[in-house]
Amino acid sequence: MTSKFLLIIFSLLLNCNSSAEKVTEKETPEGIQNEVYDDQETYLLGEFERKELEQSPYSYWFNSGYKNYEPEEKHMKVIKENISDYEIILFMGTWCADSQLEVPKLYKILDQAGYDYSKLTNIAVDPYKETPNHIEEDYEVNLVPTIIFRKDGVEINRFVEFALETFEEDLADIVSQKDYQNPYADF
Repeated sequence: MTSKFLLIIFSLLLNCNSSAEKVTEKETPEGIQNEVYDDQETYLLGEFERKELEQSPYSYWFNSGYKNYEPEEKHMKVIKENISDYEIILFMGTWCADSQLEVPKLYKILDQAGYDYSKLTNIAVDPYKETPNHIEEDYEVNLVPTIIFRKDGVEINRFVEFALETFEEDLADIVSQKDYQNPYADF
């Protein structure tokens, strides 16, 4: 077996799965939907804004992940030169350890690159990787985080679940249109 295959199998075993069962669904005053599972964990669902990640109960992982992350400058240079060409669609789960690790990094990179946030769409999925309007199906999202990079309405590439090298190196390869394939591209 190849090491890439073993890495993918290992990742699938550890990916962001949940065996929790739905108990209730509610809508906040801002229109953000949260669902509560029998483990009493609340999470974002559907489109959301960054400010929601910066507040409890998500702030403990988002703010510290953002503060403690320092992307390598050589990759940031490439990102800064190219990122403005892209619209980005982020699919994530606030309940998901991989999303908790990578999403603060994404925001740090976008901040440092001076990215136009009007071109970013944030979508939170439930532990079954679903949204109320099933938009994840349109984008064939099965794992989170999935970060889709689009130019002129056409998907150019995507980051899925974990970095092959480092997060910023993978993103630099994507936005400079180097030969990058996420770990699941062949499946």
